[in-house]
Amino acid sequence: MKLDESDYLIINYEKENDCFVQFWKKSPESFAVLKKEFLNFRSYYEKYTPSKTLWLQQNFQLEVNKEMHQWIEENINKPGVEWGNEKVAFVVGKDVLVHLSVMNYFEEQNSVIHPVHFASEKEAREWLNGNINHTKIDSQIKILFEGVDDEGNSIIKIKRASSDIANTIMSFGHLLEENNFLKSNIANYAKLTKREKEIMVIFAQGLRQKEVADRLFISIETLRTHWKNIKKKLNIKSVADVIKYVNSFDMN
Repeated sequence: MKLDESDYLIINYEKENDCFVQFWKKSPESFAVLKKEFLNFRSYYEKYTPSKTLWLQQNFQLEVNKEMHQWIEENINKPGVEWGNEKVAFVVGKDVLVHLSVMNYFEEQNSVIHPVHFASEKEAREWLNGNINHTKIDSQIKILFEGVDDEGNSIIKIKRASSDIANTIMSFGHLLEENNFLKSNIANYAKLTKREKEIMVIFAQGLRQKEVADRLFISIETLRTHWKNIKKKLNIKSVADVIKYVNSFDMN
């Protein structure tokens, strides 16, 4: 049953499945429009109190910032749970980076809802209706080069099981994060001496300062001088920062 249709969002209620289904006809251009659509959705949710929600995000392209996510949490997610929401599913949109921002929010914040992300509406509905269990898998990934488009951009196709779409998107996120870290810190990394890089690799293995000094046959005072110089050059404070450099710059 169609409850509402705006210029942006269609809201359907499937009574037999006790499920709300939202489809974005087109993406909101601003947070003001997004809030308006969400508040309209909320008014129907309060009236019908379904236990399941399906968001069809194929056309959604507005990257949501932290402040907007927090607004959604307080004004949509929390009331929804109070009104009986138990399961939420998302069908991944065409703009993978936008959907990644949504996934990152739920991964990093203590949200009251724990949505599951799917590549297709069919898989999402099967999970919502209890016909399949959603378990994270580690399927084989294939990367195919398919040539160059008319604008001179390389076309790369990623092939992986659709049931593993969440892991695939999160992998993109980790790759982009690491690439940004490399670009931002390559100049600082170039300042390191060979000995300082060697010390960082050993520190990343979890050894204490005395153990590192003994392995390198240097005094603890010399090691501390090296560590002071490393921290200054890289503007870091902890071994956790060292590990990030070692992994990102493949120093092992």
